[in-house]
Amino acid sequence: MANIGSVRRPFHRNSGQAFEPQVYWEGRHRTHHGSLRAVGHRQLSDEANAEQYRIKESRIIGMIRRHVPEPYGKALLDAGCGVGVLIPAYVELGFSVVGVDFSDTAIAQAQAADVSAQFVVSSLARLELGRRFDVITAIDVLLHIVADGEWADTLSSLSCHLKPGGVLIILDRFADHAEGWSSHCKPRPKDRYAATFADLGLQIVEHEQFSLEHEDALKDLFAVRHVTSEEPEGT
Repeated sequence: MANIGSVRRPFHRNSGQAFEPQVYWEGRHRTHHGSLRAVGHRQLSDEANAEQYRIKESRIIGMIRRHVPEPYGKALLDAGCGVGVLIPAYVELGFSVVGVDFSDTAIAQAQAADVSAQFVVSSLARLELGRRFDVITAIDVLLHIVADGEWADTLSSLSCHLKPGGVLIILDRFADHAEGWSSHCKPRPKDRYAATFADLGLQIVEHEQFSLEHEDALKDLFAVRHVTSEEPEGT
């Protein structure tokens, strides 16, 4: 298992409490080892979480197919892969998959479950794989990066790992329709994403919303590509 480093950066809220993402997620993966509560909804059963993931997988795979109609042999980076719940679906499509997460415990579980993919332990903001990918997925990841600097660095890092003509698929929750969040979540508005992408030479080219039975807000699934003269800016 490769490990190219990870740096803990505390995030200070108004209460004076420091939130350390890596400590939180490593602890959560250890507490819920072998359970989908480690990466899904902590108040749901494994059966309910599995159903949520089936719905998300269907949406994600549908969007990938629209943007990459011939996936066989292409490279996919699952950024913030956790225990690798979605990786078998990517492999089944024909992708060569690399999964990255900053939790050693999560990566160990993902590796044990799927030997067809490669796995790396790293912070996404400091990711340096020395290669680019046709597809990058970040599924329920970015809203869990609460420090704004870390969030911006992560988007920049993912942009650097995306091939020209490649597509970044993100599942998130825009702050436009999310009220309040726990210490490990920070949704951001769509225009904040759009402005940050524009600075990186990227644009949102597809956006769809859907709801899950046990979640209190809409999910936002969107595709991001490099800006080209032939491609009008998405909405």
